[in-house]
Amino acid sequence: MTTPVRPAEPATYADWIARHETTHGSSVFGRCRESVVEMRAAFPELTEVRGHVWCTWGRRGHAWLVDGAGNIVDPTRAQFPGPVEYEPWKPGDTVRVGKCMNCGDDIWAPVQTLDAEPPRQSSCSPECETELMREFA
Repeated sequence: MTTPVRPAEPATYADWIARHETTHGSSVFGRCRESVVEMRAAFPELTEVRGHVWCTWGRRGHAWLVDGAGNIVDPTRAQFPGPVEYEPWKPGDTVRVGKCMNCGDDIWAPVQTLDAEPPRQSSCSPECETELMREFA
């Protein structure tokens, strides 16, 4: 896990985020990528970062922005309870690619890019795959 980073939002960023939250309310949940694209259009000096956040819910896929000094500017930070730690994605990191058809657990797999369709898997482990194949045999 990475160390917590304190988001730094200059007044213009904070104003944009406040207006965005007022417009979308609780519907900012799950809209991080869309919100990042909208905010970056308003502030082209910001850079998009994709990865994970750690919050009281655990690890979640997320997108946020950084300014030229590396400060985090997160237009949908309000969706996460408690303190948040940001973990940028790197090629080869694992991402959630689906749910196991046998046990229902999340399936995680390493990927080299976030811009392509992730690998498709039906099971989370060889044991679940064996059980699943028995059901269809």
